[in-house]
This record gives sequence, C-alpha cells and structure tokens, in this order.
Amino acid sequence: MSATKEKILDTALELFNEQGINAITVRHIAQSMGISHGNLQYHYANTDLIIQALYDRLAARFDELLQAAPAQLSDELEAFRKGVEASYQLIYSFRFIFLYFVEIGRRLPAITKHYKDNLKKRKPQFMQLFTIMQQKGIFRKDIPEEVLELFIHQVFIVSDFWLSSNEITLQLSGKKALDYYNKIFWNMFYPYLTAKGLKQLQDSQ
Repeated sequence: MSATKEKILDTALELFNEQGINAITVRHIAQSMGISHGNLQYHYANTDLIIQALYDRLAARFDELLQAAPAQLSDELEAFRKGVEASYQLIYSFRFIFLYFVEIGRRLPAITKHYKDNLKKRKPQFMQLFTIMQQKGIFRKDIPEEVLELFIHQVFIVSDFWLSSNEITLQLSGKKALDYYNKIFWNMFYPYLTAKGLKQLQDSQ
C-alpha cells in the first residue's frame, strides 16, 4: 500500500474516532491532510471504501494477535490476560467501527459476513483454550459443553460491544475505559475458575 493511502487511512481513522462516520466526508479527510479532494478520490472514491479498508486493517491486526498468541494462550492465565488486554487496546484504537457497527454492516454487508464467519472460526479456538485450562486445573471440569459455548458467545458480546455501553453510560475514555472494561471481562470468568485459576487471576491483576 502506498504511503498516501496509508496516510489517508490514518487520518480517516482519527476523524471517524473523534466525530463518527456520518459527520466526516472525503472532503473533510482531504482537508485534514492538506491535499485536494480529487487527489484523495483517486485513491478512495468514497468513505465506504475507506471504512472497508480500515476494517480490513483491523481484521489483519486481530489475526496477527491470534497468530502470535496460541503457544502463550495455552499456557497460563497471565498470557491470556495479556492477549485480552492487547485486543481491547486494538478495539479502542478502531472504536468507530464498534460504535457504528450495525450501521456499517448495513452499508457494507461484506463486513457483516466477515464478522459472522470470524465468530464461527473463533469459537473452536476458545473451546480448545478452555479445554487446555481445564486440563491444567484452571477451569472447572464440571461445566457442561453447552454452558461453555454460551459463555464464549457472552465473551464476544461483551468484548465487541462494551464501547456502545460505555458511550451511553459511563463515558470513560482512554486508560480508564480500558481498565474498567477489562475488569468487567475478567469478572465474567469467576464462576468458571477453580481455586488455582482464581489465584492466578488475582496474581495477574
């Protein structure tokens, strides 16, 4: 990708995060960059194409996180915690996507399809992780598989939509938001952890 296209995406990400997708046009992005409207449209004809490119960038960075993590995530809760923390930081960096996800999905159905396909792919990865944690005595072994599957869905709901809840309730920003919603995430795990798991969780926080 050219340096100009990278700069367009960087500028658009900043503006979308600050003002939302409805307040920002191609002209706003061009003006912020100090280039002509026509020059920007040579690379991206409209904001939908920019949003798609930013979503693709987000998806690629999530894939990088997960590719780097498997060996660590199968170890102990501390490694898992670091992976979750990195994921939440990434979500916050691309927060406009999550705050406007329903509208974006209606405008760009390919994004909705990718998200659904991604959930299907991630589910067995989490099931494998929880199985390893059960074998290590971190997760309880008496949890029915159906309950674990529902828990995974709960994890995705909280992780992908905590920004929307924050927007209409606490309105925290930056580190305060990340710290608070990471705490909410980990509190979901308490009923599923053994005494060993609870100790590891407490030690990692």
